[in-house]
Amino acid sequence: MSQWIGFTNQKLYQCRLLLTQREQAADAVLGRALEESALYQLADAWRSYLQELGDMVSFREPVTSLQDLLQRAPMVTGEMRELSQLADKPFSWLTQMLAAVPAQQQPDAVNAAVTAQPGRISLAQESSSSPVIQWWQELSRLIDAQRENRQES
Repeated sequence: MSQWIGFTNQKLYQCRLLLTQREQAADAVLGRALEESALYQLADAWRSYLQELGDMVSFREPVTSLQDLLQRAPMVTGEMRELSQLADKPFSWLTQMLAAVPAQQQPDAVNAAVTAQPGRISLAQESSSSPVIQWWQELSRLIDAQRENRQES
């Protein structure tokens, strides 16, 4: 069994703990800090899962992205193809999650200017619910489903 499985699970669990704390935070600034921290844990879980997939095909070098894994792994699995198809969809939850990490490394004014460009229409309404919660749910569900499929094979 890959050492990355436990690490991926740990990162997903830490993300969930931070999101739970975010929901309970009375202070908006603390809530934002917890949400940003949760997103970083989610990004770590994503990269760990990519390492887990690399381990399946005996690729034990560090992986920086899905593209990196697809280009350097000795074999591309069905799981990798499924992730690639999801990442190629411009409005998928995975594309949004992967774009959110570098976006939170810039001031809000820069992010607001990018999203307010002429010709761009917001497809999602603002809500008090964190998109990170949805991304955590989707990534957890995807990982569980892919792991189950491997066990059945």
